[in-house]
Amino acid sequence: MSQKLNNQWLQPTIKPMKVILDSDAYNESDDQFEITWALCHEDRLSIQAFYAAPFLNGRSKSPEDGMNKSYDEIKKLLSLAGMTNKYPVYHGSTNFIEHEHYVDSEAVDDLIHRCGKLAVDERIYVVATGALTNIASAILKEPQLIDKLVVIWLGGQALYWTSAFEFNLSEDRFAANTVLNSKVPFILTPAMGVASNLCTTQYEINHYLANTSDSGNYLAQETTDYLNKIDREGDAGLSKLTHEPDPYLRGMTDLDTENFPATTAVIARSKVIWDLAPLAFLINPRWTTSKLVSAPIINADDTWQLTSNRHLIRVITHVDRDGIFGDLFYQISQLPRTK
Repeated sequence: MSQKLNNQWLQPTIKPMKVILDSDAYNESDDQFEITWALCHEDRLSIQAFYAAPFLNGRSKSPEDGMNKSYDEIKKLLSLAGMTNKYPVYHGSTNFIEHEHYVDSEAVDDLIHRCGKLAVDERIYVVATGALTNIASAILKEPQLIDKLVVIWLGGQALYWTSAFEFNLSEDRFAANTVLNSKVPFILTPAMGVASNLCTTQYEINHYLANTSDSGNYLAQETTDYLNKIDREGDAGLSKLTHEPDPYLRGMTDLDTENFPATTAVIARSKVIWDLAPLAFLINPRWTTSKLVSAPIINADDTWQLTSNRHLIRVITHVDRDGIFGDLFYQISQLPRTK
């Protein structure tokens, strides 16, 4: 595949795109917003299927447990939106990839099967907001998939960040490098510096979503429960990867603040809804800015190795917080209400 043809697929098409959402939906409280928002945009997204991705943190006992919980959560979100049997949902990998040995799953087989039925000029956009094991496994099992896919992934930090350490990347580094190295058309949505702009508050979520649709009520309550649990027990989201207090800010400052008091927000507590960023790029690219860069390499110490002579990928560099949340709150509030 020529680089020119590859670049063609690094820009969303005006017509609706075939989309698969690959999500660790039970990992925290942001995937639920992304999935529900996607269900509101059939004008742009021709959803083909949902895949449950594995994850391992304080909300799961193992990658398989995380995947199964995510599968159940996706099913619940479809039910709340009144779409119980509208889209197929598949179990993903039960573990992370190691040493180029793919992990078979329903999701892997479904992706290979769907790509095999595409016309020559068609692609499936896979929106991945968790570990990349499902996608990497499918590519390792059937390398020709790179001519049928566009992968848009939330992972790592901005390329200028001191460290690339991030949950989706660092729990599944081998899979992330596998997909990056495969030359599949790839759109990277970094967490810190980009998706981190998608910050809202419990007050704002309650104001726009509570007492609206069944989905809106659920998302508002889930956010409240999630933040309250963190207040009581702390955030165990990265506990299986590191015990650093602020690993996403690793190496970002040389200022000595040790003699200043630590503070905790009592009011105006915020929540980043990370997983909206890659979906926003597909729904309306004008909510984002992005550029083509030579594909980076993920080093063993979770840093980016920048390059100048590899295949090009697109990197999202900024997101329009107000435009994205304005659309999300309105769309979700219009979903069915039965209670």
